[in-house]
This record gives sequence, C-alpha cells and structure tokens, in this order.
Amino acid sequence: MEKYFIKGAKLASVLLLITLSSTAQFNKNVTLRIGDTAPQLKVEAFIRGKPVTKFEKGKVYVVDFWATWCGGCIASFPHISYLANKYKNSVHFISVDSYEDAGEHKGEDPAQVVKTFLKTPIGQPLTLDVCVDGTDNAMYTNWVKPLRRNGFPTTFIIDQDGKLAWMDVNLDNLEWALQLVLAKKWDLNKAAAVMKGRDDIEDILFFKAFREKGEQEKKSYQEVLKESEAFEERFPDRKAAVAFYKFMALAELDKPQVPAILEQMAADPLSKYINLDDANGLTLRRNDLTKRDYEALVKVQERLLTNEHNGTGHGGKSVKAYENLADTYWKAGQGTQAVATQEKAIAMAKVKNATDQKLDSLLRTLKRYKG
Repeated sequence: MEKYFIKGAKLASVLLLITLSSTAQFNKNVTLRIGDTAPQLKVEAFIRGKPVTKFEKGKVYVVDFWATWCGGCIASFPHISYLANKYKNSVHFISVDSYEDAGEHKGEDPAQVVKTFLKTPIGQPLTLDVCVDGTDNAMYTNWVKPLRRNGFPTTFIIDQDGKLAWMDVNLDNLEWALQLVLAKKWDLNKAAAVMKGRDDIEDILFFKAFREKGEQEKKSYQEVLKESEAFEERFPDRKAAVAFYKFMALAELDKPQVPAILEQMAADPLSKYINLDDANGLTLRRNDLTKRDYEALVKVQERLLTNEHNGTGHGGKSVKAYENLADTYWKAGQGTQAVATQEKAIAMAKVKNATDQKLDSLLRTLKRYKG
C-alpha cells in the first residue's frame, strides 16, 4: 500500500486520478462490485460497541474503513459521525481500522494503537462503533483490495438483503444513497451500471489521456467527451457521476463550452464538493478566462459555500472562501455582490481574530470594489 496516496485531506481529484493510474492503488482486476453479497465481517476485536459478526437480514449497515495515519479519514470523522447519530435508529454504522502497519505504528498491536488514538483530539470526533482489522489485514484483503480503488477512506452501504448497495472514497453522496436504501427504492442494477460506466470513462483517462501527448492525447479526450455524453443520455439523473470527466475533456478541447458544464455541476445536488473544488481550481489556473467563465465560477463557488461538512477543505464558509467569491463576483462584473461578500469576509476575519495585516488587506480590496 502506498501511504502517500491515501494520506492527506486535500488531495485534488485530478492528482488523485493521476496517482491511481500509476500505483498499485488502481486495480483493473475488480472482483467486488455493487450487487454482490457483502464479504464476511470478521475482525480481530471491537474496541467500542457491541461486536457484530454477521449482517442480519432486514437491517442496513454502513461499514467505513480507515487508519490512524490517513489524513482524509481523520478529516471525514465529523461527517460520518454526524450521519451515524442522525440514523442511529435505522442504520448500524461500523468503523473498521485497518492496515496500521502502513503507518508509523508498524509492528505494534493495532488494538492498542486505536485505543490510544481515540483518546486524542483528532480521534475523539469519531463516535462510531470501532473495530480493528488485525495484523493479517483480512478485512482489507476481502473488502477493499478487490475494489477498483484500494485506498482509505472507503465506505460501504450494506442493504437489507446483505448486498453491497453503495461504495465510495467520498462521503458526499452517502446520505442520499442511504435514504434510498432505507426506503427500498435503491436500484442495485442501475447503481452497478452507473459505476461501471463511470469506471470505463476513467479507464480512458488513466490508460490513455494521462499517458499520451499531442494528437493522441486529443483523441483520447474526444473519446472521454463522447463516452460522457453517451452516459448522460443513458443516465440523465446521474450526470454528476461523469461531469468532472466531461469538464476535463472540454477544458482541453472546447473551452467556450466549459461554463455550461461548470453551471451544470453547480446546480446538480449529486455533484461532489471535491469535484466542484477541483473544477474551480483548474479553471482559475487558466490565463484566458472570459467574463462568461467567471459568471459560471460564481455558481460553483456559491455552491461550495454550502458544504456543511467542510473538514476536508473542499468548500464551506471561511474568510478565504468569501474573499475568493468576492473576487470572482468582481471579475464577473457583479460589483454589488462583490462588495457584500467582501464585507462578509471582513466580518468573519474579525470574529476569527485575524491579524491587522490581513484585515488591512481585506479592507483595501473592499475599498477597490466600492471605488
């Protein structure tokens, strides 16, 4: 396991894709998919909560894999703990610590490592029932290794029939899927087809576009665009699953079309904040942006502000977020909104006890907007 891949809370999606394509973290030989019977739940020990040895029929479970060395896992603790508390009467959440020997505690007893970790400030936000995989990493071998992405955090939903209903390395869509599973409105066949369609497009990126140059690279991005549009026609309610890939293709092939896909992503409730954040960042790196581009970026940044679980760094309300949005409003020709948003940045900076230097900078920018 490559620790550098799955450690860190703010790993850009595009960098994530590139890393996956060149390390053992990307598995082409997928043997565990949505719709399969969930593997056996066999762990070394439960550190917290009543031990679970099997998935009971009629009950819904969430199984979340993590490690003490995984920054992305730690950042997600408040989010998944919030959901576990919200659905405590209808869903059993289980937190599985695994692969501790990939971190600084190699050779130590994983159970003791986790007990100590849960008492620390960064471990206390995790309030789920917690178990330890053990030194043989059997849970990792049976649950995570067979997936397309072998990284942490990885989260699963197990439905009332003991089937794998949903899996992802990101929690943004967990509650949406969970509500449908609980209502028995989740379509396993469709979910499996959506995942396969998305994975097929990723294959083009991983094994073609990211490795090619010149005309061949262009042809690969054209293929990504074509397959993304075909996916949208097949699954019109799941466009968010491939929107970021379509964005990447358009950014290479047809920049005037980028604002439309940015606005589509901003408006789609299933868009992941990490994809919105990356699309925003990648667009802002360009030096040929038009007013139309900034108008679309306004929509993306407004959506990013709504992320209530902003511990991962992708969205949420902050001085920097308001400051950036104000700047984008200004460049989009929306001066009134720029002034109002910059004033929010200043108000928050005062509450956060920002330095005098920072406040002076914010105030100078506000004066420029007003002028």
